[in-house]
Amino acid sequence: MNLLILGGTQFLGKHLVESALDAGHHVTIFNRGKTNQDYFPTVEKRKGDRNGDLTSLNEGKWDAVIDVSGYTPSQVKATADLLKDRVQQYVFISTISVYGDFANGPAKENETLLAEMEGESEEITGSTYGPLKQKCEETVKDIFGEAALCIRPGLIVGPDDPTDRFTYWVERTARGGEVLAPGEPSRIVQWIDVRDLAHWVIRMTEKKSSGTFNAAGSLDTSMEELLLTAKQVTGSNAAFKWIKDESLVSHEVGAFVDMPFWIPRSEIHPDGFILADAQKAIEQGLSFRSPEETIRDTHHWQAARKNHIWKAGLAAEKERKILQSGGNE
Repeated sequence: MNLLILGGTQFLGKHLVESALDAGHHVTIFNRGKTNQDYFPTVEKRKGDRNGDLTSLNEGKWDAVIDVSGYTPSQVKATADLLKDRVQQYVFISTISVYGDFANGPAKENETLLAEMEGESEEITGSTYGPLKQKCEETVKDIFGEAALCIRPGLIVGPDDPTDRFTYWVERTARGGEVLAPGEPSRIVQWIDVRDLAHWVIRMTEKKSSGTFNAAGSLDTSMEELLLTAKQVTGSNAAFKWIKDESLVSHEVGAFVDMPFWIPRSEIHPDGFILADAQKAIEQGLSFRSPEETIRDTHHWQAARKNHIWKAGLAAEKERKILQSGGNE
């Protein structure tokens, strides 16, 4: 196939390019040319900006475009309008954050209510990210119809992850000692390895699939299982101390930022996590590598990073303070 990838040099985009090349496809990538430009020296590269400069895409035909970098409806409409007569399929990478109701169990396509957008602003914030992505989906479907494929990933993890959320737990467990663990051990957590997601997206593109799919992980792993697996894989001596939601909230621990993989339980989030049902995608071939493999590869990748400034995770001093207090004020 002849594929156009909007993005292509960071995290999921990078792994999509690798999966496409491994499958023997020709790839063109379009981005601003500011990040990791030494990647993929044999791949055709076109420079531009989703916010106003699409000139380099004025010519060319592709079997499919995979949009990894569309976050606002105006960005997506501009590229979709430009490419609609020269691309057979539009694959849009969305998010399970498009859902607005997690009170009734894991979100399901065509069943769970979607997040509503307040106002017309395209400013991307924590509250607008999901609704804007949902509007992007609508835009793709309006322009491409049955040739539109919308993928809603859950938490994407693994090598090259810039968010540090999963990586924090791998690294913190590897350091050992007494480790603050959030909530209760049995709480279900969910993620998908970026390589599994990328491989499946390319397979779905090859099949010219259409529709909307949750590309989230399995629903059978608890937080305790994740941490114990990380301990075993990294050879750590970590001892986990479980701190209740109420104590974490009282210590002003930020959900998913200070404490990745944790949301305090509430009527809105009774599971203490954002979960999605991926059965529809699994029936279309989505599969998951073992947690051991993801943890091991993330650990090795993290060990090779130099002078890294962490974007997520509890600061050592704050963790120590909460542990010393026994989780209580």
